Amino acid sequence: MLQSVDARSRLSGRLPILSLVICVLQPVLDVLSYWQIQLGFPNYITLGLRIGMIALMVLLALPFQRRRKLLLFFVLGIILYLTAHVLTCLKVSSAYNLKEDLSEQARILMLPVSAYCFIVYIRENEKVFDGVKTGLMIDFGLILLIMILSAVTGTDPHTYAAKGIGICGWFFWTNAQSAILSLLSPLVIVWTIHKFSGKILPLVAACLLSFGALFAFGTRLAYAALAATGICLSVCLLISGRKRWPQALAVLLSAALFLALYPVSPMNRNRSAMSENAHIKQERIETAVAEARELYGAEDGGAGAPVDLRVLAAAYRFNLQGMVDRFGIDRVAEAYDYTLDYVRICDDRVRKQVFCRLLMDESINSAPLTRLFGMELGRTRVEETEVYVFETDQWEKQPEPSDPENDLLGVYYLCGIVGVGCLILFLGYFAWLSMKSLRKEPKKMFAPENAAYLIAFAICLVYAVSTVSVLRRNNASFYFAIVLACVWRLSWNRPSGETKKELIP
Repeated sequence: MLQSVDARSRLSGRLPILSLVICVLQPVLDVLSYWQIQLGFPNYITLGLRIGMIALMVLLALPFQRRRKLLLFFVLGIILYLTAHVLTCLKVSSAYNLKEDLSEQARILMLPVSAYCFIVYIRENEKVFDGVKTGLMIDFGLILLIMILSAVTGTDPHTYAAKGIGICGWFFWTNAQSAILSLLSPLVIVWTIHKFSGKILPLVAACLLSFGALFAFGTRLAYAALAATGICLSVCLLISGRKRWPQALAVLLSAALFLALYPVSPMNRNRSAMSENAHIKQERIETAVAEARELYGAEDGGAGAPVDLRVLAAAYRFNLQGMVDRFGIDRVAEAYDYTLDYVRICDDRVRKQVFCRLLMDESINSAPLTRLFGMELGRTRVEETEVYVFETDQWEKQPEPSDPENDLLGVYYLCGIVGVGCLILFLGYFAWLSMKSLRKEPKKMFAPENAAYLIAFAICLVYAVSTVSVLRRNNASFYFAIVLACVWRLSWNRPSGETKKELIP
């Protein structure tokens, strides 16, 4: 018994360094994954490392969890959900790909599992909180170094690869990497404020590096995060103490500098390229429609008149051919309200959402429980269709994925109402903790460190409703899990006399 207690005590003392090492390994694994894909190697190595890491995290947490019955309830709930999901998918399709689908389900579960582990570590040894903060700063340094090396060596894949715009670094999922940089930005700045108390030059350097990385990356959300972080942090610094006005001014002016550079920003260059491409796409669709009308003798009846389906098929071929192959021109035309608007036709986000909506309606006819437990990931992909490659003006036979470009929508279609409902409740718990703490001690919650994690939390939520980035991409969900654990830790700040109530085992 004493040996068991001693072993647990020794393990508890090592949690801070173990947590730091786990954090630092994340960008390393991301780079390995990128080069693994680029060189055409199978993904067994990095996949095995990631599975081993999450298994290690769970094993490290188990000796310190306290509410075994509640933990057992959660585990049984996950097993029951996965069983219902698999049975529902089997009823819909006899060609169900169990391995691929369960891998996607596991990616979604990574966020709550990782957050739970870090919460357990922090509760057991409060020094873990400092360990993960240091780990995140090292991660930012590594990511910045990788971005610079990739740009200098000419091996940068670019944020927008087809246009050669934006510095991405050796990372595969651009939206996920954008989310990582965005959530790290306020944390880096506040860590510098604490590390170099009262010194402006290190703070200015941290602001220029973090905002500069977002600026160079070039996505719209990264640019929005730059502005939000600069404004929110400067306001919070002023609220937390009038003497902090030099720090607040340094943060605000650093953000203002990059916002003023918008005309020469990668994001603006990308938007300009998109605008130019839109005119070309419009011309090509209009030409195809005119040729189809001439070929089939179809008249343009004007606004409100029915459109010949053969004419629609000619227009929809440019971006919706996979959907037409899968559901037929009649259903696709109806879903698109028989439009010839090139903006809707060429919008990939709309295409993927419409595809999944049609697929969900079809699946419910075979298995009504699909709405509750979700669909198979593989069914959102048309295995072979004619895909129009705009950059080369060529048609290629290839698979066409239609996985929604929205985390919450994706979770709904793949996990059903049960899955997305549980995830919203999970995230809602941390939002409730934040609001409760803010209501009871508003000035303390506006303190720089608290504000930084709340800003990072808000940034992650924005990414979750805008892109596939933080709920279904394990590289970003890992960082999101740490943010959630730190938000939970910061909720310990209570008015004097109030005891801490633990709602997580």
